[in-house]
Amino acid sequence: MPTQASQSDKATRPAVLLVGTVLAFAGCGGDGSPSPPSQQAVTITVQPVSQVVPLGETATFTVTATGTAPLSYQWSEDGQPIAGATGASYITPPVAPGANGTAVGTFEVRVSNASSSATSKAVALAVGPRSPKPGDIRYLSFQQVSLPGFMGTAGGEVSNLGAVSFSFANSLGTGLWLGEGAAGPCTWHFNAFFLPPPMNNMAMYYQEDFLQTMPIAAYLQSIASPYLVVTSMDIQPGASCDAMGVSWIETAQGGFDQRLEVVPPPQLQTQAIADGQASRIITAVSFDASGNVNLLSYGWTGDTTTVYETQTYLVPLSQVGPTATTLAADGYFISAFGGDNADGYILVGARVKGDTLPRPMNINGVVAPNPDTNIYFTPVVMLDGLSGNQVEAWEQ
Repeated sequence: MPTQASQSDKATRPAVLLVGTVLAFAGCGGDGSPSPPSQQAVTITVQPVSQVVPLGETATFTVTATGTAPLSYQWSEDGQPIAGATGASYITPPVAPGANGTAVGTFEVRVSNASSSATSKAVALAVGPRSPKPGDIRYLSFQQVSLPGFMGTAGGEVSNLGAVSFSFANSLGTGLWLGEGAAGPCTWHFNAFFLPPPMNNMAMYYQEDFLQTMPIAAYLQSIASPYLVVTSMDIQPGASCDAMGVSWIETAQGGFDQRLEVVPPPQLQTQAIADGQASRIITAVSFDASGNVNLLSYGWTGDTTTVYETQTYLVPLSQVGPTATTLAADGYFISAFGGDNADGYILVGARVKGDTLPRPMNINGVVAPNPDTNIYFTPVVMLDGLSGNQVEAWEQ
């Protein structure tokens, strides 16, 4: 049967219950509910940045913020909220020139939680000239480089190429330097650059072949492939040389078809227009022994509908630089350059129909990616003229 509790037990039990009661009340609010945790205010730690984006492509703005979760985001353009733009990143529609030319608008984001909010700085979006589609190496090929940092020079000056093919894997490079510099005709040189790893889908080739061994058309057909595009050719007939030099890019994607077109100089512009209307781009040009213009054009299965406006110039050596600048200012990319001191130099410009945004052009200067877009400049004119008349033009 139960026994009566001792007097000492009765004395200690209330004290134990009292302590437990006190401890329980220490974690409650005045109504007995738990106290809410303190709220951390919203702070923007990484601001969005202004951008210049090629025509027809999208921009991505991103913000990083801290504060008590959950955080909500609302992006605005020119002070007006953008419907559905409620994430830490915002991807714009494909950009087009705004009412003020290249300027598209200003963007900012408001980040909020239950107790506070913060607004980012306003950043600008501007539109730049159109880039080639991914995989299209017919023009401005350096824009196909999607990672920063070329890894140094792959090839330097090469004299007397002979019938040897020089190849550089995982590289992009200039076309052949043309003109008649101190080394004389039929002594071509070039520069190639290693691509940043892991880019390994392109390679550069440089070759000379003797015209007495194989006619021009037969030689070009012998190297034709859906995976390569000739970027320059220089035909040098005559007893002192009787050879032609060629450079080309090889790519893993392919889809290119080569066509040789031979026309007298007065028909150059007409033929270039016809090529552009057929979605073809002229990539190499040179005079032959008869004084005719040899045009090498390429179509591409990745783009069979774009219409290109074309403009050609035949100028003396002294006008090569100014003409290249004029073409870029009118929105043309220089797709082909060739010729010689005797016959003159040909520049072929092309642009997607209706595109007139000026293109950045760097002549005889330091070449670097644009700091706003990280898009590389491409070598489009390499001319080693006599008496210091050198033109090295890079275009974006």
